[in-house]
Amino acid sequence: MFNLIPVTHPTADTKHPLLLLQSDQGEKYFFGKIPEGSQRVLTENKVKISKLENIFITGELDWSSVGGLPGMILTIADQGKSTLSLNYGNKLIDYVVSTWRYFVFRFGIDLKTKVLTNGMSFKDKLLSVNSIVISAQDDVDTSNIFSKTGISALNSIISNMFPKLSPTTRYDPSSDPHLNLELPRDFQRPQLKSSTSYEINFNPIRGKFKLDEAVRLGVPKGPLFAKLTKGESITLENGNIVTPEDVLEKERQFAKVLILDIPSDIYLDAFTKRFEAYDCNNLGAVYYFLGSDVNINSDLIKFMELFGNGQVQHFVSHPNLSPNTLVFLGATLTTLKLKALQVGNYNIPRIDNILSKDFYDCFRKSVPDGVSMIQAQEDPIASSLKSENVHVYSQNKTYVVDPYTKTNDEAANQSLNCQLQDDSQKKLNFSFQNAFNKHIKNLNFPSVTYENVIESELNVNNFNNTREKQRHVEVITLGTGSALPSKYRNVLSTLLKIPYIDSNNKVTNRCILFDAGENTVGTINRMFSQQDVATIFKDLKMIYLSHLHADHHLGIISIMNDWYKYNKDFPDSVLYIVTPWQYNKFVNEWMTLEDPELISRIKYISAEHLVNDSFVRMETKTISLDEFTKLTESPSKKRRKLELDKTSSYRNVTLIRQMYKDLNIANFQTCRAKHCDWAYSNSISFFTDSTCNKSFKVSYSGDTRPNIEKFSKEIGYRSDLLIHEATLDNELVEDAIKKKHCTINEAINVANEMEVEKLILTHFSQRYPKLPQMDNNITVKAKEYCFAFDGMIVDFEKLGEQQNVFPLLNQAFAEEKEEEKKNTDEETSI
Repeated sequence: MFNLIPVTHPTADTKHPLLLLQSDQGEKYFFGKIPEGSQRVLTENKVKISKLENIFITGELDWSSVGGLPGMILTIADQGKSTLSLNYGNKLIDYVVSTWRYFVFRFGIDLKTKVLTNGMSFKDKLLSVNSIVISAQDDVDTSNIFSKTGISALNSIISNMFPKLSPTTRYDPSSDPHLNLELPRDFQRPQLKSSTSYEINFNPIRGKFKLDEAVRLGVPKGPLFAKLTKGESITLENGNIVTPEDVLEKERQFAKVLILDIPSDIYLDAFTKRFEAYDCNNLGAVYYFLGSDVNINSDLIKFMELFGNGQVQHFVSHPNLSPNTLVFLGATLTTLKLKALQVGNYNIPRIDNILSKDFYDCFRKSVPDGVSMIQAQEDPIASSLKSENVHVYSQNKTYVVDPYTKTNDEAANQSLNCQLQDDSQKKLNFSFQNAFNKHIKNLNFPSVTYENVIESELNVNNFNNTREKQRHVEVITLGTGSALPSKYRNVLSTLLKIPYIDSNNKVTNRCILFDAGENTVGTINRMFSQQDVATIFKDLKMIYLSHLHADHHLGIISIMNDWYKYNKDFPDSVLYIVTPWQYNKFVNEWMTLEDPELISRIKYISAEHLVNDSFVRMETKTISLDEFTKLTESPSKKRRKLELDKTSSYRNVTLIRQMYKDLNIANFQTCRAKHCDWAYSNSISFFTDSTCNKSFKVSYSGDTRPNIEKFSKEIGYRSDLLIHEATLDNELVEDAIKKKHCTINEAINVANEMEVEKLILTHFSQRYPKLPQMDNNITVKAKEYCFAFDGMIVDFEKLGEQQNVFPLLNQAFAEEKEEEKKNTDEETSI
């Protein structure tokens, strides 16, 4: 038996479909895309992937398709997994993995990329997977993208990203000549336009050996039995021939499955040509992974009808079909509880969506509550497909493939022994009213009712929403966890809004993003309407990255892409990114796969060029492909030392001054954090009006040990606001030293020494996902302080109001603490 289980479907949290194929023995395979948030979905639903060895990536390769893959690889490696293969239809997969070389490296895991060009097959003991690669343009060859030298370089990079032996403690990928080399980038954009799909064929099960029949035919026990079970005929001593069919029951077969990824309408003709003569015998199901640029219209329905066998089940994924369900229910309940205590500091997660009226009418599907409908064509579409065989792809719709015995009765063979287990209503039936009654009402918080906490707050935006708040600094702690996403906290990201009042008393906003862990954009889309999202991105002026650890930056590419989507029609709009220099290399390499016009709108400044020090470290020079060839062909095995780029120590003063002018910045400084190489803390002073007499100074720690001398006493001294990591509880100071983080008391001490006005503590260990240590801490000398939670909206003028509900927070999370204790006890017993 095999189960095909949807892991993700298109929602605000997870943009694309990911399908888990699982055997009854526990072997696992992924098919589809690995969008940001995938790893968190696995955690939310307690899906174990210890037996996962193959990921079959579909469609085109861009960040929205594989943005969740680097983080998942790191987690799989850290769990002790020794092998993992990424399968795709061309060598572009090698380029994709190689771009991650500065921040994704793990020893002990043998990660392989396997190119399955059109018609090639993957085979193991359970199944075979046939690759179907379709180009958007018939005359473009997408199989030979790179030169021989380029392929050699990519292979070298990947093998050195995942070494068998542990790197030294201070290992820096940018200093490794086998990693810090330029990538081949001679491919053309049309070569990127190919989509990989798959046909899954399950290996038949051999029929049972009929021992009594074999004995009756005179077959002696021993080696001849084994030959027959392997499908070989044997000759007995008396000359009689015994065939496997004589002593084996009929083999049992499985229906085959197609997974078709159609990114946009420009592919539909090519897909139609490829499948118009397709043999649908023994076809059990077709999964259609449709991109947002595919129109739901008659052309698509005609394509689906090519597989119109009466038993074929059709699962269709599209952003305008799959419901915008609340994927992370644990985080949703946390938000509701916190909102019950501070109504104006949180938004109710949005579940609104626009669905295709054409599709839902055509196949007579019931429409979920609270959605809008959109129609693609004037005339209604019709289909010969049975409505009961067409399904909207979504979580909890498991397709079960059982073996069947093929007979001479064609009518009997039409029953392929497959069934659909549909529990999707569990997600669709989520009710804010029920959630309130079950999880909040019994907490007996004062003056808390369903009407004032939820009903009156549905679709209300509490960020920058009043005339008073429009003139205040505001902070949204989008993600507040460390290391990896958890059920209750996503990884780190903080949005800061600083208003500027011009000479005409007009207010404009500068939004700054301090770090952006995986799926930061998902949190934004879940919190705000599309109109409010557009406003935030139009106001976004800068992304600051503190260091190259994945939990701080795997969401940045999505943020940049969405920024461009909302700003491309405004040619004067630019986005400043202040990062370690290695990340800029990654951005330039990756944007080859996205819209290349975006690069011209990015203004990059090295965080090292803002450092409060007379000494500016130099970057290491990248090795060219020609140099790499000479290096690999050299008989000397001595490891080459990389050269330093002497020009990189010259601060880009011109661009820094331009940033000061564009963003009305008075001063911007960084200092080296005590965490890893090329890690920084920062302090920025923003002018708040046209007189330049008033400014607002914010300091952000990033990840670091306490840095009193450089951070508290120098660049951050007397900040208006400090946002500081407080990863570990106070009794875990040894862990904090080992992992180069701060305890809560250490973070408070940094703030006290800095003499800050107000303090936000964030970046809490996922070991304590609900509530950090809130008592038995040292005295906070700041006027006001608060602990960050995901999705918390903080008006700077009212930052300390959380202190009024401190006594109730433990009560709010009693249920989660009990669950955490139960899970810990279960793991201990195992």
